[in-house]
Amino acid sequence: MSPLSLLILLAPSWLALAWLVTKAQWFWSHNPELSFGWAVLVLCGYLFFQAWPKPPPLRLKWSVLSVAAAVMACFVLFVTQIYQAAYGLTPASMSGLGLGFLLVVCSNLVFVWGWPGVRHFGFSFGFMLVALPIPSLITAPIIDGLQVRIASFDAELLNLIGIPAMRTGKLITIAAGTVGIDEACSGIRSLQASLMISLFLGQLYGFNLMRRLAFIAAGFALAVFFNLVRTFLLVCIASNAGLGGVGKWHDATGTGILVACFLGLWGLGVILRRQPRSEPALQLEKTPEAVQ
Repeated sequence: MSPLSLLILLAPSWLALAWLVTKAQWFWSHNPELSFGWAVLVLCGYLFFQAWPKPPPLRLKWSVLSVAAAVMACFVLFVTQIYQAAYGLTPASMSGLGLGFLLVVCSNLVFVWGWPGVRHFGFSFGFMLVALPIPSLITAPIIDGLQVRIASFDAELLNLIGIPAMRTGKLITIAAGTVGIDEACSGIRSLQASLMISLFLGQLYGFNLMRRLAFIAAGFALAVFFNLVRTFLLVCIASNAGLGGVGKWHDATGTGILVACFLGLWGLGVILRRQPRSEPALQLEKTPEAVQ
């Protein structure tokens, strides 16, 4: 079968992807924390066409799994559209669209190639989920906890270097005034971006499950560390140049930690990609037994 015919067979997946992108693009354009969504879309295409030259054998057969996934997809998308009509375009409704999108793709891939098709192409489609907004039910406790802990760390470090500081919740009071650790400074943007980078590089380098989990954990650790450095630098700037200096460096330092996090993960990925060299096994020479 020609490549064009195979692409046409994936029409339900392309339509579901287009529908998801038309909804998600509003968040990508209006929410700075999700501005990397367009890059995720490009990376999804790269991963798909990287796997395209060696697809599994064709199946072209309906199964219980593909039919069940298609029915569930219709149900989830129907309920999500009703919810969206009542409450508008929200992170919760985007989560429903993301689930419906995955079910459509799963049904389509199982029909065309069977379960091997899901294993082969599923990640390139599912990777789109990292570009969707996360519901506040999940992010709110994480953001609150990060804000308080970052403010506490910065206040302690400022006092250690001789800058008097006092923390009240997520606020840090210094001689120049009060600096607040806002949602952007909490590191939630860095965490989601590091998850995106970790998943992409893990798939690109073909890591196994354990290495991918370790890679994701390392990405989270780097994101938290660099964000602590960022907030500390901003408070130091406020102490030396006044509160007006924070606004001048806020976005620049945010971009800087994303670049630093990417470079750190890239370097770690290169190290993990190197397979340990196995030492050649010692071969014992057999001495011929003396003939009696």
